Amino acid sequence: MNLIMAEIKKGILINDRFEVVNYIGGGGFGQVWEGFDKQLKRKVAIKRILSTTPDVDKIKKEAVSEARKIAPLSDPHIVSVFDVLEYENEILIVMEYMVGGSLQDRLKELSKQGKWVAFPEAFRMLKEILLGLQAAHASDMGPIIHRDLKPLNILFDSRGRLKIADFGLAAIGHVSEIETINPGKWEHPGTFGYKSPEQLRGAELDPKSDLFNVGLIAYILFAALHPFIDPRFLFDYKEMVLEPYRLLPKVESEGMLPDLEKFILTLLAIDPNDRFQSASAALSELDHIEDKYDVFLLDRVITFHDSLKTGSKTKVDLTIEELSKGIFLCKKKGFYAQGAFLYEKAGTEFSELSSHLYSRLEEDYRVCRRRAGREVTPE
Repeated sequence: MNLIMAEIKKGILINDRFEVVNYIGGGGFGQVWEGFDKQLKRKVAIKRILSTTPDVDKIKKEAVSEARKIAPLSDPHIVSVFDVLEYENEILIVMEYMVGGSLQDRLKELSKQGKWVAFPEAFRMLKEILLGLQAAHASDMGPIIHRDLKPLNILFDSRGRLKIADFGLAAIGHVSEIETINPGKWEHPGTFGYKSPEQLRGAELDPKSDLFNVGLIAYILFAALHPFIDPRFLFDYKEMVLEPYRLLPKVESEGMLPDLEKFILTLLAIDPNDRFQSASAALSELDHIEDKYDVFLLDRVITFHDSLKTGSKTKVDLTIEELSKGIFLCKKKGFYAQGAFLYEKAGTEFSELSSHLYSRLEEDYRVCRRRAGREVTPE
């Protein structure tokens, strides 16, 4: 039987409230449109479940279930769900509009430019992901396990803040082991390359499964590669996760402190009991490691300042994000003259920073300039 799809196109008004503005994208199961809430005067995203999708009734039921799971959550690092509508026999989910695209999009674009995420930004991103998970795992309904955390499901808002999206596979509390006479043969749903060992084994899942995914994302952010992809070894991803025949590749990156590498490998432990036992515990350890990294970065920034001021040939390579964070650390630690000097004399085009980072840097500079007096005269 041919199902008739509802007509959704630019300019139509849904339920006398939501104007369809632009098509954003979609796949086999649905579409996402940019919309405008005429009642509350704000942009929204409208997720549409296609009526032509196989098992459409099941998909619709799951979509409504997803919306109900995350709608009560109010957290700055989780995409908000505003409403669930039925429109001409199709389900529409109205959500917060995320203008900045996905983390996957950002990483692809950086890779094309021969660049990658600087460490200060990697720390910030990872903390925001863990904050979102912390809120989901502490839900009043019980721990919400995402089960599909990956760069594609992590979105940027207009301020560059990360938020977790797409709880379509989420479960509350725990997920039971798949009962079969062949243990390990059947896997839990998820995305290839982003399943925890428990998902691959069909074992019981709890929130620590999401922490394994955080470990994968952390590895990608700090090392610029997926830890289980290596063409030199002739076995597949599942074998590499469940029965690793070698240690994970060593992260060769300046600033990769031993504590940071240990942190990532703890998240990636095969046995869930060997990981951090909660997102809160992981956050606490990450804060401690970032403090150590800041000491390392501030030392490099001051060395760079001294080389500029004295005209020495000491070579210190700093990305624009590292220098920006370094000026913030100068302000924080009272090195006001150094912070102002670096902003004015480093020869860096700071306007290339994202808008939120540039705004923060401008404020940091104003504080440094005011407190440093006129030791440095801007050109």
